[in-house]
Amino acid sequence: MGARFARLRQVLGTGPVRRLLALLALAVGTSLLVVDYARVPTRTFQVGDVADRDIRASTAYSYVDWASTQKAQRQAEAAVAPVFDFDATLAGRLQARVHGAFEEARQAHAELLMSARAEGRAELSEAELAGIARDFLKALELSLAQDDVQRIIDARWDRRIEELAVEYIGVTHQRFIVSDRSVLPPDERALQVVRILPNAQEEGGLDDYSAVRTPEEARQSISLYALDSGDGNQDDAGQRRAAVAIARAAVRPNFSYNQLLTEERRRAARDAVSVSTVYVPQGKTLARQGDTLDRAAIDAIEGLKATRSGGPGMLGVILALVALCALVFGVVYVYGSTQVRRFSTRDRDVEATALIGIIVLVATRGLYEVAEPLSAAAGMGMAPSSLWYMAPVAGGAMIVRILVNSESALLFTLAVAVAGGMMMDQQVLMTCFFAVSALVGAAAAVQSTERIGSLRAGLLTGLVNAGAALLINLVQVHLGGGGVAGVATASQPLWDVGFAFLGGLLSGGMVLVLVPIFELMGFVTDYKLIELANLNHPLLRQLMLRAPGTYHHSVIMGSLCESAAEAIGANPLLTRVACYFHDIGKALQPQFFIENQRGGPNPHDRLAPLQSARAIRAHVVDGQAVAEQYKLPRPVVDGIAMHHGTSLIKYFYVKAIEQAEPGVPIDDSEFRYPGPIPDTKEAGIMLLADRCEAACRTLKEPSAGNIRAMVQKLVNDAVTDGQLENCPLTVQELYKIVDSFTETLLGIYHHRIEYPGLPVHAVPRPAVDASPIITLDIDNPLRRGEEDDTTGGHKAPPAIDLVPEDPSAEHSTPEPADPAGSAG
Repeated sequence: MGARFARLRQVLGTGPVRRLLALLALAVGTSLLVVDYARVPTRTFQVGDVADRDIRASTAYSYVDWASTQKAQRQAEAAVAPVFDFDATLAGRLQARVHGAFEEARQAHAELLMSARAEGRAELSEAELAGIARDFLKALELSLAQDDVQRIIDARWDRRIEELAVEYIGVTHQRFIVSDRSVLPPDERALQVVRILPNAQEEGGLDDYSAVRTPEEARQSISLYALDSGDGNQDDAGQRRAAVAIARAAVRPNFSYNQLLTEERRRAARDAVSVSTVYVPQGKTLARQGDTLDRAAIDAIEGLKATRSGGPGMLGVILALVALCALVFGVVYVYGSTQVRRFSTRDRDVEATALIGIIVLVATRGLYEVAEPLSAAAGMGMAPSSLWYMAPVAGGAMIVRILVNSESALLFTLAVAVAGGMMMDQQVLMTCFFAVSALVGAAAAVQSTERIGSLRAGLLTGLVNAGAALLINLVQVHLGGGGVAGVATASQPLWDVGFAFLGGLLSGGMVLVLVPIFELMGFVTDYKLIELANLNHPLLRQLMLRAPGTYHHSVIMGSLCESAAEAIGANPLLTRVACYFHDIGKALQPQFFIENQRGGPNPHDRLAPLQSARAIRAHVVDGQAVAEQYKLPRPVVDGIAMHHGTSLIKYFYVKAIEQAEPGVPIDDSEFRYPGPIPDTKEAGIMLLADRCEAACRTLKEPSAGNIRAMVQKLVNDAVTDGQLENCPLTVQELYKIVDSFTETLLGIYHHRIEYPGLPVHAVPRPAVDASPIITLDIDNPLRRGEEDDTTGGHKAPPAIDLVPEDPSAEHSTPEPADPAGSAG
């Protein structure tokens, strides 16, 4: 039994079986999520019966229902917004009264002052001023405090007070002032406002109750406005206080409830509801388990039974859906694996894609289930189908794009959009919406280099979603339908657009939540790589401090490998990050590597060749241990292990042979790196670059020809040594890598200008030998017939020879002075 179980586990663990199980799980999960569990009932219900299960319309149909007509009339009546009158003329009347009162007071003061001066008096008596003030208050029809009246008298009814009072009254009465907030609807529903103008009326809506004030709030706003608009002039302060007192006393309600007009409109809305058949859209819940059925519910159920009866059982429907989903997903997978070059068929990627698909469909089904009760609770013309636009299908496509690639995200979008459309009552327009939304999300997800950028991608997706939802509504109007579920309400497009926009934001949030979880499962994303590419990472800081020469080598390696990876279509970001960390093991024993010795004593002078080789090899093992301790991603750890492959440490191997007794064999395996050899393009590039960067430092004449010859020789050595046997690099890609290395290294090790001393004398520059050092047998087909501008018009050196060199070759390229140096 144990052997059989082990054999079964072995079979299930193979790649094809794992991928097949992932697709099958996706098909079964999709079928269970798509199937409609509310079948047509067979029993006959009576009024007062209790529904034993949920009953949902499995198809669209119509029936006559008087109860629903009455309900619709009540709903139409309730939908009428309360009507309020806004008297926009009140401010003008109050301002005119203030102008008149001040003008009369000034005129009376002038007349009495003229009479007083005729009698020989320079000023009016207190009694005369008090009489003018009484007439002033009577004209204002306001009650003012004695202090405020005295200020006005002292100012002799100054025009400045008049102007300020008029200004404050105008500003205050532009807002809605209600006698008491209790007259406003308690549910803060939208209001209809009739604006009464001097010669006309205008009507508009009001849904922000913060624009409505009580008289006391209006008086407080006058004081604040006067305080804010004051310039701090103390001479003006008394005038402002007097004007504020007049304006506060003049506050009157200008916003009142028009009960007569409201009742007329509600009556008209109730009468406008015509008696007609009731349309039941597909998927509508007629009764929920435990509901007590009334006549309207029973009529709806009987209409459904009359429209559609019989059909296959639940099991038959589920099996049919499983077969259909398996066919769709299988065809998509086969097409992608055979026709789309970069479609990922790795076991882990297929399993993750299937899991993401199930997560997206579970969220979509959840929205589908809560759409009906939420629609009933929200009211205001919200159709259940409006919530469907919130399905985070775009979020799944964004995650697949981030974790895998664009091609896999494209086919994922196709499959999940079809499944989502099936779930949404087989609506083809919803399939189109999901496809557009997912493609936009996947495209936007790669435009950001920060995790928070997924929210910006979600925002962009939401905007496109909103436009797509609006277009779908226009198409439905053109086709004579009423939305994707047959609901025809004036406000449905707004709900659709709003929920579609929220769906984009939900997708962005979904990426923020799920991507870190998949990173914990071993996936490497660009977000993670960009974080690791920061040269302030603790490991890189430690490397810079303990082994500055190695740190410099790692940075150069990053540039060298990134350019090559871009040239062949590999992952340049992953390659650069892996290069930064590939030699972190050297930080543990930096003195054993020549780039860190800074002219000091070389510890290898006191060691046997085998001991030196072991010290050099140790940086690979140490680097892996440190990388795993810091939880670096697996591809980076693999890059550390593979960047030397199993290549030979030639310097100490040759030294061991020279020091060995005659006839004593030297085991070359003890002088090889532990490996393994590269099995990815990125690791292969690193192995080649590590050799080339170190070796090119030894060139006394780093011309384009010499650099290319050195690169070609080292690449050829790696091929003939078997270091690229498991690497998926093609011959064409090797040619591109050689070209990229040559161009980058030429930029790093270019000639410098020799600055002569004073006085200045012309120093002829020595001619550069542009002829190749190595002559190989195969011409580079990518450069055939072209001339290398950097070599003065000479042909490019011959390309890579994939067969071992003839040991008796006349030309040879010098090896680095100490392989224990830059390349380790």
